[in-house]
Amino acid sequence: MAAATSQKQGDDTKAIMDSTVGLPALEISAAFPQATPAKIFPAMVSDYYQFDDLLNFEERSLQKKVREVMEKEVAPIMAGYWEKAEFPFHVIPKLAALGVTGGTIKGYGCPGLSITASALAIAEIARVDASCSIFILAHSSLAMLTIGLCGSEAQRQKYLASLAQLNTIACWALTEPDHGSDASSLSATAVKVNGGWVLDGQKRWIGNSTVADVFIIFAWNTSTKQINGFIVKKGSPGLSATKIENKIGLRIFQNGDILLKKVFVPDEDMLPGVNSFQDISKVLSVSRIMVAWQPIGISMGVFDMCHRYLKERKQFGFPLAAFQINQEKLVRMLGNIQAMLLVGWRLCKLYESGKMTPGHASLGKAWTSNKARETVSLGRELLGGNGILADFLVAKVGLLAY
Repeated sequence: MAAATSQKQGDDTKAIMDSTVGLPALEISAAFPQATPAKIFPAMVSDYYQFDDLLNFEERSLQKKVREVMEKEVAPIMAGYWEKAEFPFHVIPKLAALGVTGGTIKGYGCPGLSITASALAIAEIARVDASCSIFILAHSSLAMLTIGLCGSEAQRQKYLASLAQLNTIACWALTEPDHGSDASSLSATAVKVNGGWVLDGQKRWIGNSTVADVFIIFAWNTSTKQINGFIVKKGSPGLSATKIENKIGLRIFQNGDILLKKVFVPDEDMLPGVNSFQDISKVLSVSRIMVAWQPIGISMGVFDMCHRYLKERKQFGFPLAAFQINQEKLVRMLGNIQAMLLVGWRLCKLYESGKMTPGHASLGKAWTSNKARETVSLGRELLGGNGILADFLVAKVGLLAY
């Protein structure tokens, strides 16, 4: 009897499997209804206090443009690329067409945006995909900004236009295997030689490094005992970059290890405006505004996803949104986002008025990141088992929250 029952169960299982083989994915998913996945991105409902009333026409127009492109072109493919830990390079022309790369830099083919518009663009990109926002942030708000603020006129003319169009990709290499938060104590060295410099050392966790055409490298000047900056071109003898594998967070974004073995850099590619860590800090202060807006965008996307999910998913005969415990979590998430938006907006206004200090930028970045961790953690709770599926967005950024 047991054997017959087991055989029947096996036949039933095989029949079910046979009936699904070859069916379109949409038909199979329809047989197991849960809720609308993030590839059809949810409507924006997280701006509860109507923050966009504070924006001017140009800022609102850019916000709308970036949101539409990210939702239409990027959202449908992100889960698949997250699973493969690969970057969708075919979307780079679409990102370039947004006109946000280069941010606040004026001239040289750059958009010359207000700091508020640039921050909004980062938030809108992060709302759909955190990895894409870091790709732009590392390229634009670190590498390009360093050339814009610390480069010579000839360097700005030579490099910025191509970088602004994303025809070439840049990375920004400060962090080393033994020097993370202690970034001013670099081990990489720069030795002066006839006609240029020779760089030796290692860099780690450098975003975009495996695909970069232009490397911004910081090294310890053995003569002056200060940090200098250099523009190093892809293919330079002695320069290599390898992808860091098995990364479980920000999987689409490519981080790498850079090895410098007697890399020669001509004098014209030394950045004249980088002569100490204080010069690097000028770049970091501006980029921290962008970094502060990234968790704002991430949190907005998670809230929008959870809001829609709780209305669609039913348990005990009611939408999950009908239960007060879920409403309380949603309200906490929404409250965090409203406060984060206003802190981010105030940072931009302080910068535009010339009043922002490095302390303002650092506190804003730290605080919005902290609130984003809380917000995403609540989102993970609200989605239950589906919270670990990249299809519902939260899993893709949830690893940043723990």
